[in-house]
Amino acid sequence: MTSMATTAEGVPLRLLGHWRALARLAWPVALSRVGLVVMAMVNVVMVGRTGTDELAALSLGYAVVMPALIAGVGCMTGIVAISARHEGAGRRSPEVLLLGLRWAVLVGLVVTALLFATGPLLALIGHTPALVDHGGSVARMLAPGAFGQIVFVAVTFYLEGTGRPGPGLVAMAGANLVNFAGGWLLIDGRLGLPGLGADGAAIGATIARLAMAAGLLAWTLRLPEFAPLRRRPLTPWGPGGWAAGAQMRRIGMAGGTAYFFETVAFATLAQAAGLLGPTPLAAYTILHNIEALVFMIALGLSVATAVRVGQAAGAGDPDEARLAGFAGLAMAMGLVALVGLCLLAAAPTVVGFYSADPALVARAAPILAILAVSMLFDSGQVVLGQTNRALGDSWVTTGCFFLAFFGVMVPLGLALAFRTPLAEAGLFIATAAGCASAAALLLGRFLHLVGRVS
Repeated sequence: MTSMATTAEGVPLRLLGHWRALARLAWPVALSRVGLVVMAMVNVVMVGRTGTDELAALSLGYAVVMPALIAGVGCMTGIVAISARHEGAGRRSPEVLLLGLRWAVLVGLVVTALLFATGPLLALIGHTPALVDHGGSVARMLAPGAFGQIVFVAVTFYLEGTGRPGPGLVAMAGANLVNFAGGWLLIDGRLGLPGLGADGAAIGATIARLAMAAGLLAWTLRLPEFAPLRRRPLTPWGPGGWAAGAQMRRIGMAGGTAYFFETVAFATLAQAAGLLGPTPLAAYTILHNIEALVFMIALGLSVATAVRVGQAAGAGDPDEARLAGFAGLAMAMGLVALVGLCLLAAAPTVVGFYSADPALVARAAPILAILAVSMLFDSGQVVLGQTNRALGDSWVTTGCFFLAFFGVMVPLGLALAFRTPLAEAGLFIATAAGCASAAALLLGRFLHLVGRVS
């Protein structure tokens, strides 16, 4: 097949071309994902000012909602993979979004139904009746918003797969404004509205998520490529019926499972930090928050890399798909390494932003050296995971994540935390080892998959 770049071009020039394209695609994606973190952070800060009990209820509600939501979002990864491959083949397919939306509605309804059953789950875990009551109420208020978030991601993934990440960022920015306004009105009760505390924050977040999903969907369906589809009669699963979305669902279900594995693995390490004591838990929480924020850089580049690799694969160009994958991997790891060095140079100041406790700062700051290495491998594994899905892989990639996180990271973290003096530092050493293992396994899988492109 003809290369996406002319054969006369050398690898350095082609790499520069990929890096320019990645930069254009990645920054709106990264900022959009940061918007999700900011939305939750704003709720925590606003509710935290009303009292510890309200904050505990909100935290408990989010602790239940987030794993289910992340798994549901992961189920949508097939949309970006399929739409990017169609785009690379020169045939933009709006049918991908229609099939994706129907899949999103099904997954969203399942997630919402599960979240409405939060109360019995919290009671089973052993929380106090008051916290079960209040945390369960928060989770139920957040449940419809989880549905909206999953639909929003389905639309966003279609737009990102076709090289248009900007609208999703605009919708996310608007949602953050709605979320802030809703919290301001409903948490303490303003303009005659009742003060609902944590429930008010959850209601505001749900309104914001439903609004951004509805707004982006309405805008997207007015695009010219959907004009022919608007004239077709509405059918339950669109052209080709249920079978038409089989590959998308297979990639998505594997992606959702991988996201769930990762979430549970990191939640296990967080619980381990809690068992070490309040100060180790505080240190772990601060450092993990830093890691999560830096991770958004890699996450944005992972989606951009998946789009570039998927487009090359759709064009039947294995050499360009391979180069696009390595370009994204190098860019993500290079940028995260640079950020890690900057954080390390200002470690006490960075940790001091989160806490004024000198003992906590002195304990957490040195661990930033381990964190810098962990973040490097973490960026590599997320880019390679998304890239493999763009090449149509599903359960083998998920198996790589399971082996790395539950075969390496979790057992090593528990051993280092509780059987050595390393404590929470051992948890980050294990995170680095687990992410490095995932990256190595996924790299081998990527080289195998790209060799099959034709």
